[in-house]
Amino acid sequence: MHIVEEDLYKVSCRIDRQDMRQHGIILDDLMNRTPLGKMFLKKAAELSKESTDYEWPDCACSMKMDIYNDHVLVVFSERIDDYLYNLKTSVAALSKEQADQMEKMIAFISMADEDEARDMIRRFEENVRGV
Repeated sequence: MHIVEEDLYKVSCRIDRQDMRQHGIILDDLMNRTPLGKMFLKKAAELSKESTDYEWPDCACSMKMDIYNDHVLVVFSERIDDYLYNLKTSVAALSKEQADQMEKMIAFISMADEDEARDMIRRFEENVRGV
């Protein structure tokens, strides 16, 4: 694995085919989130965050996976802008009423300062886990 810090709270992790073989996984494990794939991604996220010299906020987590012929690039982020981007893409799958509520929440988070935005996101994530 090759880890590069892209920005504050954002790292990319390049995983080549040899890394996957060494961990006994295949691409389908990552794409389909099999138990083994989830364990691998969790460990990759931990290693990626540990490669930075600061504490991560542990909220607004997002992950992006790009698949290439010889490797997979996974970007782990706890940046609010990345989190909001992912929420905005999720709006399309919601009913009109849910989409309207989600768009309002996105707007409120967008207008808030960093600490307040993270508080809103934490509450939202706790509510989603509770459902």
